[in-house]
Amino acid sequence: MTDDYIEFRTHYIKGAGVYYVLFIAGLLSVFSIFMIFIFRSVAGTLIFILPTLTLPFVIQIFKSRKVRIGADYVESIDLFRKKKMFIKDVKKFGIFVSGSYTWPKVTSQRSINDIADEELFLHQIYLTENTEFDLDSFRPMKHLNFRYRREIYFRIKEMIEKRDALADNLVNEITDH
Repeated sequence: MTDDYIEFRTHYIKGAGVYYVLFIAGLLSVFSIFMIFIFRSVAGTLIFILPTLTLPFVIQIFKSRKVRIGADYVESIDLFRKKKMFIKDVKKFGIFVSGSYTWPKVTSQRSINDIADEELFLHQIYLTENTEFDLDSFRPMKHLNFRYRREIYFRIKEMIEKRDALADNLVNEITDH
């Protein structure tokens, strides 16, 4: 039995952003190595070699974040964990943003078509089995959240709409008989 799914990376950089990130990473590495030669002490070496050594781990963490969308489920995959939620269990679904200096707030689903993807850069998609999504909790129970990508959002929205349409058809058939 094969499990067919579509896999998306949640962190991605388009266009010239890739070159910008590589340039900054290279500049940080070169600066760190330069500072090691200037200080020539163990403490200085350790302080400036840490950014250079952590760069591969940061890249690995970003590359490991994925979302799998199966026929009846959504699965969030990080470097150290997997979390799966079935579409039949989802009670709330949407997009929110949680800034460093602002309270978390839900983005209106009606305005998603009018907003450019660049404006939704820091937004996240949430799915929850609860009747309300708890924006105040750091890790709410029975939920999934991951970075916003237009393809993921509309695919999940389509799956939920199909589920609701099937449920409505079933209710209509039961009430007609």
